[in-house]
Amino acid sequence: MQARGKKMKSMRFPRYALSGSVAAALLAGCGGSQGAVYPATLGQRDVGSRVVAEPGCPTAHCIVVGDVAPGNSSGSILFFPRNANGNVRPSGRIEGPLTQLRYTTGIALDSAGNVYAANLGTDSVTVYAAGSEGNVAPIRTIAGSQTELQRPTGMALDSDGDLFVVNNAGNRVTVYAPNANGNVRPVRVINGKRTLLGGPWGIAFDSNSNIYVSNANPSSITIYSRNAKGNAAPERVISGSLTQLNGPEGIAVDASGYAYVANWEDASLVVFAPGADGNEAPAREDSSGLYGPNGVAIDTRGRTYLSNGCQDDAAFVAVYPEGANGAAPLRIIEGRKTKLGGCATSVVVR
Repeated sequence: MQARGKKMKSMRFPRYALSGSVAAALLAGCGGSQGAVYPATLGQRDVGSRVVAEPGCPTAHCIVVGDVAPGNSSGSILFFPRNANGNVRPSGRIEGPLTQLRYTTGIALDSAGNVYAANLGTDSVTVYAAGSEGNVAPIRTIAGSQTELQRPTGMALDSDGDLFVVNNAGNRVTVYAPNANGNVRPVRVINGKRTLLGGPWGIAFDSNSNIYVSNANPSSITIYSRNAKGNAAPERVISGSLTQLNGPEGIAVDASGYAYVANWEDASLVVFAPGADGNEAPAREDSSGLYGPNGVAIDTRGRTYLSNGCQDDAAFVAVYPEGANGAAPLRIIEGRKTKLGGCATSVVVR
């Protein structure tokens, strides 16, 4: 693994507390069309004049990465086999003008394998059919004034199939019914002073469907009951100097209730014990090999996946062993062949 240089914050993509006009100007400055168009054949690859079935990912057992190319706010979704390592080609891509991906900051998968993308650049959520590849149009798009989407970032689906979306600019969480499409109203909204939401970015659920949200202003994790709505106060708040939270973005909760948080500002992963509350120190911490982590995911074997980027180094995904506490990554997906651009914004594991 190559050495990581000092982070250059001036090269970071826009994040917190930007006005609509400033954000629009930054996004306009990143403009440009998506020139390459890729085959949309599902689960296949070309070998000369033959078409050969591609086993596994993106139809099963995948690392799925949301990515934004440097100098271009158009997004892409990349699929890698679960054991991917090094400078390897993705086994599938959703990319191109028909996809409507635009500054893609969050991704999620439902139980059927459909892929959801939060597009900060267009205040929209686009949904792609399971197994989609190439320059494909979404099967559904949530967008419009009634949706209350405002700089959407993190996303997660609960056990009922409802879609929860974090709105970074609106300091709110909007919730949509399964199969929501078009300019639809959310079925509920978490928003207001009592919520303590401030520059929210990531969202996750524990096994009881309690809602975890990472916040930047101030750095904190706010935890709500599964039925929270309106101006609801969190049931717990992890915040304070002992927590080591510093610009938290991606968040995931494992089956045992441990909460994993990617700290963008100091390039670290902090892990909190079940029930953590207040100014509590993390149970574990890791910073080896990290450089601007944005997204985090946990697989069923307890391995941790962190997407990194939005800096002067190329984007990459680092994979850590179960229970890692200062350990080096098991694997790193990085290099020109991976098609990862300047900012790997999010990661999920299927």
